[in-house]
Amino acid sequence: MQNRPRGCVAALHLLLMLCGPVIGALHTTDEFTFSCVPLTTQLSDPIVTPGEPSGHTHVVAGGTAFQRTMNQSTAQNARDTTCGVAIDKSNYWIPQLYHWRRNGSFELIEYQSSSIYYFNRACNYTAGLTACDESQFALAPPEGLRMVAGNPRLRTYNDSDWSQRAISHMCIGQDGSSNETKGLPQRPCEMLRSQVFMPSCWDGENLDSQDHQSHMAYPVIGDYNKGVCPESHPVAIYSIFLEFFFNTAPFPDYRNWVYAMGDPTGYGLHGDFMYGWTDQSALQQAMDTCTGPNGLTDPECSITRTQKRAVAPMTQPLDVAPPNDEFGQNGPIARLPGGHNPVIGPPGSHWHG
Repeated sequence: MQNRPRGCVAALHLLLMLCGPVIGALHTTDEFTFSCVPLTTQLSDPIVTPGEPSGHTHVVAGGTAFQRTMNQSTAQNARDTTCGVAIDKSNYWIPQLYHWRRNGSFELIEYQSSSIYYFNRACNYTAGLTACDESQFALAPPEGLRMVAGNPRLRTYNDSDWSQRAISHMCIGQDGSSNETKGLPQRPCEMLRSQVFMPSCWDGENLDSQDHQSHMAYPVIGDYNKGVCPESHPVAIYSIFLEFFFNTAPFPDYRNWVYAMGDPTGYGLHGDFMYGWTDQSALQQAMDTCTGPNGLTDPECSITRTQKRAVAPMTQPLDVAPPNDEFGQNGPIARLPGGHNPVIGPPGSHWHG
């Protein structure tokens, strides 16, 4: 079911379309960012399979209200969040990474933390516009927005498809060096950073869509992570970038890393966002007030100004007990959970033995 924005969102959308984006004051960066610690690992996806077990395991950060059936108020009424910004009760999730053992079983690769970025990178569609004015701000993600980026069924890569370019991995070495690839790295890594750049262009009407993607789009002029929005999705919103860190150091046999949906290539990596911010006005002001040299610790930063606890991630229990599913939390499992998830990739993409 597609959802229409509330009156205040619609009014702001109309204002932006008629008058242009919000004009920014002095700021030193085009982003604000915060860290999160893990919230839960579950066979749940309240966007794609609400009320039912999901087709594969996910790792989740953010608001403590995460559960299989959620609406906007569920998220916003969360008791707390595992992220550093207390008024962000949103949830962010990607598939769990597993290690495929020599005996054919699968074990969890530890999900350690996340970094969440909000960028001012996209701009509204305007006929003839070829570049964005960096002094203007996009719209904050509208209340109730849900979206999915990436395709869990992909096992090959097409560089001309910007939605595929938005998925990547960073292999971090023991010496701190790093190397970015689109698919899973072809070398051992001390730590793996799974990265999803969410689409930044909104159709201005729907907060969700049947496929959870078609109400959003990537820019058409620029690149997947910066530029002018298409006429079909004319409203630019803050660009959300997800980084999820996995401890791959104990598993140097990198060709046996596999995502929960049976993907040894990494091209099927995908990410979900469910809006849970509790102060839309503060979020809209954040690009202007939280992007100076002090970032989120600036006394005038709109999203942390009234925060009582430290601007730091905190381990939190769930508001609702998780489902009693087996996904490897008690040791290696014979098959990937969630149904039919055989390990499938192009020839030579993985080895086992």
